[in-house]
Amino acid sequence: MCSATLIQVIRLFLAIQIVHSFSFYQSNITKREVEECPSNTFACKSGECIDEDMQCDGGVDCKDASDESNACARINCPIFAFRCDYGACIFPNLECDGKPDCRDGSDEKTPKCQIIDETSPICRSNEFRCSSGECIDEDNKCDGIAQCSDRSDEIRATCWNLRCPSYSFKCKYGACVSGNAECNGKIECPDGSDEDPNICKNSTVVVTPTPPPVVTRPGARGRCVLPNHPEFGKWKIFGPDNLSPGATVNPGTILNIVCQNGYKLEGNSVIYCANGQWTENIGVCLKLCSPLSSTKVMTVTCTYPNNKGEGNCTNAIDGTLARFKCEPLYEDPNLQRIPGRVCRDGTWDNSSPECVPVCGQKSVEVQKLIVNGKTAKRGTYPWQAALYTRDKKELICGGSLIKLNMIITAAHCVTDQQDRAQPLPKENYIVALGKYYRKFDDPRDSKEAQFSELKKIIVNEKYGGPIQNFGSDIALLITSTVFVPSLRVQPVCMDWNLECKIGEDQVYGYVTGWGYTVEGSNPSEELKELKVPLIPESKCQKDLPLDYIRYYTYDKLCAGYLNSNTSVCRGDSGGGLVVKRNGDRFYLTGIVSLSPTSPRDIDGCDSQQYGLYTKVACHTQDFILKKVTEYGINAR
Repeated sequence: MCSATLIQVIRLFLAIQIVHSFSFYQSNITKREVEECPSNTFACKSGECIDEDMQCDGGVDCKDASDESNACARINCPIFAFRCDYGACIFPNLECDGKPDCRDGSDEKTPKCQIIDETSPICRSNEFRCSSGECIDEDNKCDGIAQCSDRSDEIRATCWNLRCPSYSFKCKYGACVSGNAECNGKIECPDGSDEDPNICKNSTVVVTPTPPPVVTRPGARGRCVLPNHPEFGKWKIFGPDNLSPGATVNPGTILNIVCQNGYKLEGNSVIYCANGQWTENIGVCLKLCSPLSSTKVMTVTCTYPNNKGEGNCTNAIDGTLARFKCEPLYEDPNLQRIPGRVCRDGTWDNSSPECVPVCGQKSVEVQKLIVNGKTAKRGTYPWQAALYTRDKKELICGGSLIKLNMIITAAHCVTDQQDRAQPLPKENYIVALGKYYRKFDDPRDSKEAQFSELKKIIVNEKYGGPIQNFGSDIALLITSTVFVPSLRVQPVCMDWNLECKIGEDQVYGYVTGWGYTVEGSNPSEELKELKVPLIPESKCQKDLPLDYIRYYTYDKLCAGYLNSNTSVCRGDSGGGLVVKRNGDRFYLTGIVSLSPTSPRDIDGCDSQQYGLYTKVACHTQDFILKKVTEYGINAR
C-alpha cells in the first residue's frame, strides 16, 4: 500500500509539474483578444472558447481543431513530457499505450512502441542485455549489425565509449567495423558514417536497406527491464535500492543517471518506465577534456558537438572544438597552421598554443646611428632599451628586450672594471623602453615610454672584463616591472637553435643607439640606426689593427666598414645588432661590445674600423635560455 501511495504521489507531482509547464507559454500562439472569450481561455478560430490548458494537449477540443494545429510547434514542452510530431505535449506514460493520444497519432508510431514481456531471461556474463530484455553474444555488440530486436546493441548509448582496434574503422556512433569500410562505396555503419560525403568525395555509395525493428508482443502489465548501468556512471532508482540490471520494475519507476567525476552525461538525467518502455535510452557518460580558460593575452571559445552552440571550455566532451585567438601584439605562429584543438576520448588532440608578444617587427619603415648613421623613425626598433644611471639619469648603454621582464645588454655596462668585473648594485640603474629621445624625461616620449627599476643583474659567469679581453661580454637585466606590449614596446626575436660559428656569407644587419654621431662631437639626442655588413672571420682577422685583434675572441663577430667614417661608438654599447630573416622579422644576432680607440681622441672611437659584437648564438644554450626559463615572462 505504501509503495502504491508513493507512486501515486510521484505521478501527481509530475502531473502538476507538466500541467503548469503546459499552461501559458502555450496560450499566446493563436489567442486573440475577443470580448466573448474571458481571460485564461483560448479562442478557437471556429468561435468557441475553451480552457487554455486544453490547447496543445493532444486532444481536439475546438470544432475546427485549431487548438491542435502545427502552431503547437512553438511551445516548449517540459523535459519529462512526450512531444507529438506537430508540437503538442502529453504525459510520457501515454506514449505507446495502445491508443493515440496525439491528434496525429505520433505517440503510437515511435520505435519505443513495443512492450517487454513481464519476465526477462537472465543474461550470462559473456552476453549483452538488449533494452528489450533479450540476450545476445557480447561479441555481437557494436559490430555494425543489429542483433537486438530493438537495435539497442547498435546505438550511441551502447557503443560510444568503445575503443576500436587500430585495424578497424570506428563508426560515428561508436561501433567498430572492418578497416576497409571507409569510403569503399558500401554502407557498413548503420549510421552511414563510413561513407560520409564530406570525407568520401569520389565514391559511389551502395545503400543497403535497413530492416525495420522487430516489435515484440505486448506484455501483461507493461513492466520495464532495468537497463545496464552506463559505462563510467550508474543509475539510481527512486524506491528499492537493491535492484540490478535485468530486473523488472513497475510502470512509473524513475531512474536518475549520474556519471563519475571527470565525465559528463549526454542525454536526460531522469527517465521513466511507461507502458513497458523507458521514456528514453539511458544516457552516455562522455569523458571530459581538461578545462581551457581564456587569459589576458588569449581568448578560448569552444564549439560543442550536435549543434549545442558555443561557450567556455570547462566541460568539453568528445568532439568539442576549441578555438584560440591571441590578443593584439601577441602571436603563436602555430595557430595559422592549426587554429583549433579537438577533444578526443578525454584528451585534446594537440597542446594548447602559447600567445607570446610579437617579436622583431618594425612598427614603421626605417629611415641615423652612431657615427654617420641615419636617424631612425619613431617606433622602428621597439625592442631598443635605454639604461640610465639612477642618480643623474644619464644614459650609459643600450639593450634589447627579449622577454617582457628581461633585457639583454653588454656585461661591461653593469660591472666594475676595476674589481674583477663584478656586477654593480642593481639600485644604480633605471631602464626604459619605448624611448626615442635620449633625455630621460623628455616630454616628447611621455606617452610611449615605460620605465622600470632592476630586480636582478645576471652577468655571464665567463666574463672577466679587460683582463680576459672582454670575452663573454653579455648580461641579462631582470626588471621589477613587466613591460606592456605596444606599438613602441615589443621584444626582438631570438633564434634558440643557432650555432656558435661565423658564416662566410656576407649579410647585413642593423644596429641602433644614442652614441656619438661624429668623432669628437656630443652623443645623439635621437635614436640612430646604422646598416652594417657582417664580416667573414678571415677578412676580419686580416683587417683588424694589431693592438685590437686580441679582443676578437671566440664569441665575437665583426661588422661594419673600413675607412668610411661609419661605426658604433661610445653610448651604443649593449645595443642589439639585428638581422632580418623569415620575411619581415628581425632577430638578435650580436650585442655592441667594442670599437677601436680613435688615434685622434683617446676617449673617442675610430670610425674607420670594424666594430666587435658579442655573438648571441655562442651564449644561447648555456646562458640565455637557462635564464629565460628561470625568469622570463611572456605576458603581464
